[in-house]
Amino acid sequence: MIRRAITTAALVLVSTGIAAVPASADSIGCGAKYAITSEWPGTRDATALGQVTVTNTGSSAIKGWRVSWRYTDGSVVTQVWGAVPLPVIGIVGAHAFGNESYNGNLPVGGSTVFGFAARLGGGKAPDVTCTPA
Repeated sequence: MIRRAITTAALVLVSTGIAAVPASADSIGCGAKYAITSEWPGTRDATALGQVTVTNTGSSAIKGWRVSWRYTDGSVVTQVWGAVPLPVIGIVGAHAFGNESYNGNLPVGGSTVFGFAARLGGGKAPDVTCTPA
């Protein structure tokens, strides 16, 4: 009975020229861009300041994000602002950060920035990943 009703409804839609097209799924995604903005070689605690720009690259709003990277040259983040440090266990040089309560909601194409201080080991900039929460 239900199958007959569905078939009849589909026949009516097709015969009247109305096509039922499934809605496309919204994608969620984010990207992160890492940049060193200032360096002070030879100082003890904060040899560099940097920032990470987090951008919503999906087709729907996101309610939170997580950014992570791994230094392979002995660099270490000493302070962060505009993000919450997240625990990373067992991976030397790995750092992870999540959004603060005020900067997690990003509309499509929207972005936010968080900053950090670090002691840099002199290697190249790390690859940064962003995961929507």
